[in-house]
Amino acid sequence: METQWNIEEVKRLKKKQLLHSNLVLLAFFALFIIYALNEGTLNVVIGFFCVILWGIAANTLYTIITGKVLGSKTYRRVLAFDIDNMGKERWKQRKFIEFTVLIVLCLGITVVLFTIDFGSARLDFPLDVFPMLGGWIGMNIGQIARIKNLT
Repeated sequence: METQWNIEEVKRLKKKQLLHSNLVLLAFFALFIIYALNEGTLNVVIGFFCVILWGIAANTLYTIITGKVLGSKTYRRVLAFDIDNMGKERWKQRKFIEFTVLIVLCLGITVVLFTIDFGSARLDFPLDVFPMLGGWIGMNIGQIARIKNLT
């Protein structure tokens, strides 16, 4: 069943979704800076990052199994558009690839967290911020390009 979508409305919803993602990342970024300035340890940051990734992986698996997304009406409408636009099988295949990459990443980080002793390794502000900024900028560039490519 193909639904007629208003592309401008979908673009608006995806921009709103991007704004939400940026606000969450801004909050994480601010917490990271505060923690780094207070001489936080690398173990805690990696552990926190690992827990967040496991949560994202669980949410992705839930979405694959149920076809529903946890979140606001915006997220549900964007999901419906993506499934309708790509086709259910192609969408499911892409989500499964995303889930597989997430699980491999989560397992790798979990193994590193429990096998490597970081001891009292401290965060070096501002140098430790640059990888986060790079990922954040890359995510924005990718999302904006995908929004512009909607036709």
